[in-house]
Amino acid sequence: MQKWKWASARIVFLVVALTGAASGGISAYLLGPLYSWYFFNDIRFLRHHRMFLPLLVAFWKLVFEWFRRYEYRGMFAIPLTAPPMMGPDISLVRVRPTWPETDGACNGCIECCIRRACPLLDPERKRCRSYGSFFWRYFNCGRYPESDDQILYYDCHKWEVIPRQDLTEKDM
Repeated sequence: MQKWKWASARIVFLVVALTGAASGGISAYLLGPLYSWYFFNDIRFLRHHRMFLPLLVAFWKLVFEWFRRYEYRGMFAIPLTAPPMMGPDISLVRVRPTWPETDGACNGCIECCIRRACPLLDPERKRCRSYGSFFWRYFNCGRYPESDDQILYYDCHKWEVIPRQDLTEKDM
């Protein structure tokens, strides 16, 4: 039952996002509180309305990348029934020993946000404006990284995939 809930939530979001993008952002303004909640966990649309046009541009860039590059599409595909996440699966990846802070949060590592030119990045605070929102948890941000390919794609110096031998040794 839980998987149906996650899939339904993603499908509704995708329909709403596609509607906003197809209408050139007009429906995003008409449904402002909903979009604001999806991206900022806050229904006060007027606080975030300046982000809607940059989000629209970022959305179309992502769509073009998705269709243009097969490897990108495969690397960042999320099953509709996947659970929402606030961080990577620490049974698959770990913070590199050379990274100054070892918790699972981004903590100033904004390399993937810079590479995507993400409009949700607050460069002064080095933090995502969308952190913890529906968008963050249900899509790639909240689960990054999941593979070596993703780490290499973003040239991420914080994370490393746990070698399979380390995983099997843990189980013994």
